[in-house]
Order: sequence, then structure tokens, then C-alpha cells
Amino acid sequence: MSAARLAEYMRVYDVSLSASCVLTDEAGPFGLGMLGVRPGRAWITRLGVIPERRQAGAGRAIMTFLLDAARERQIETVWLEVIKGNMPAFHLFQRYGFRTTRELLVVRRSPIPRDSPATIASTIREIIPLTRADVLPLLANRREKPNWLNETESMHNVDQLEALMVKCRHGGYGWASFDVGKFQLTRIVVEVMAGDPVIVTAAILHAIHQHHPRKDTMIENIAAADPKWPGFQRVGYFDAFRRIEMVRP
Repeated sequence: MSAARLAEYMRVYDVSLSASCVLTDEAGPFGLGMLGVRPGRAWITRLGVIPERRQAGAGRAIMTFLLDAARERQIETVWLEVIKGNMPAFHLFQRYGFRTTRELLVVRRSPIPRDSPATIASTIREIIPLTRADVLPLLANRREKPNWLNETESMHNVDQLEALMVKCRHGGYGWASFDVGKFQLTRIVVEVMAGDPVIVTAAILHAIHQHHPRKDTMIENIAAADPKWPGFQRVGYFDAFRRIEMVRP
């Protein structure tokens, strides 16, 4: 991650430098842990130790520092995610009292996937552009609990936030917000207000990708049990890898 991307990451996700740490010795840095801080909750991220130092208690030292930093701020609720299958990290977090909440998907879509079925375009009756002022209240009133990465506070911090609403011919409708980068779309949030969640989701995503046909797309932390996920698959998204969301107490 470049310095510019790291700075953006810290700004968007409210990472506190004073609550984060770097482990160093005479050979240089060998471990990192960062803590996002929001009212009443914190989020552990970017926790890592170079491979040759992973058996020396470095991970435990970072965890202890981060949890102490949360307590100093009177924060008891702490969230994190771990890549599914990383059992050493998963067991480390369990030892610190973290419990699993849900499985999350990290998904991608290439700029030129297989053609979306023509039936998807035919379901769209109207596409309505939304302003930032329009979509922030919608983000704050989502039905499902968002993950830290796509919480409303994160979206407030995104500079290139765009949004639209799609109305379908069968009466369903919904909206989406998304971050438009130079080469990539990220941070897509889809909310279905009425109608079949799969059909409406596919219609919304089709509208987005018709408007940004040359951009690669990556979306982090969609709930694996989200009924909208098959709608993503209909327009060419695939499951890149999975994370396990955890929380304490």
C-alpha cells in the first residue's frame, strides 16, 4: 500500500495514529496494528507481523496495545475481520475474547465480464441520479447492520461518492452509492427498497456498469448471507475471498 493510499485509508476509516502501533527493533519495523475509533466502538485493522517473527509473541503484543488503547478511550466494543482460513490469527483473536458474528465476501468484477442477460436491462423503467445530500440519509437508514468499511461514517469520508436510484418495471426499486476512482469502482452499497432483491440488485448494478463500462470493480465485506448476492453474480461478480467478522465483548 502506497503512502497516499495509506493516508486515504486512515482518513476514510477514522484510524487513530495515537491508538495504533509499529513494532521495531535494531533491524527495523517488523509488526503493525491500527485502530479505527468511532463513538462507542473501535476497529482493529492492518494487524500484521513479518513471517519470521510470528512465533515470538509479536501479535499478542500488538493486540494488547490496541485493546489497551480502546480501553483508555472508554471503548469496550471492538470489531475486526480475519481472512477465512487464517486459523492462527482466528485463534489469537478468540483468546482475546472475540466471537464470530458473520462471514463476509470480498468480490470483484472485471470491466468486460460476460454479457449481462438482456432481461436485466429490460427490467429497468427509470434511472434517477442522486446527490451526495440525497444518499447520505439513505445510507444512515439501511435495514442491515453495515460493516465498519461501509458504515455511514466511512461514506461521509469518501470524496468521490456517487449514487443513483433505479425503478423497475415490475414495481421494485432501490438505490446504490459507490466510490468512483480513476480505474476502479469501490465501496458499492446496494439497498433494495421494494421488490425481488435479486432482480432489483441486478438492475441497479447493470445501471452502474453501463455508466462506468471500463472500470474494474471491487467490493469488500458483503454479508455472505445477504439475499442480494445472487443479483451481483448475475452481472458478473465473483467471490474473490472471504473474511470472518468478529467482535468483543
